[in-house]
Amino acid sequence: MNETQYLQKIEDAFEWVESQVDHWAGSYDLDLESTRTGPVLEVEFESGQKIILNAQAPTQQLWLASVEGAHHFVWQSEQQAWLDTRGHGPFPQVLLGHAKSITGLTRLAFLEE
Repeated sequence: MNETQYLQKIEDAFEWVESQVDHWAGSYDLDLESTRTGPVLEVEFESGQKIILNAQAPTQQLWLASVEGAHHFVWQSEQQAWLDTRGHGPFPQVLLGHAKSITGLTRLAFLEE
């Protein structure tokens, strides 16, 4: 994957996360805020805890960090998905796990698309 393709995949991932944050805020009455600064997207929860996403262009990875831990994802074209480099699964699954843990809402779910 060239740099332009990588940056588009990151943009797609960030936009998807922002749409999920909007969905969670509206559907679960959560006070959430997402903020982008360069290659970083921060999602702040009511508690002040954050999930931080970071584009790592030199390695073409997407990093996720929160109080629950840190994960590095690489784009797998065969699966058309960002997958954790240590086998913890696809990016959406890991993101949802972190968000559920931070909010305490086990019923938290993604926006149906």
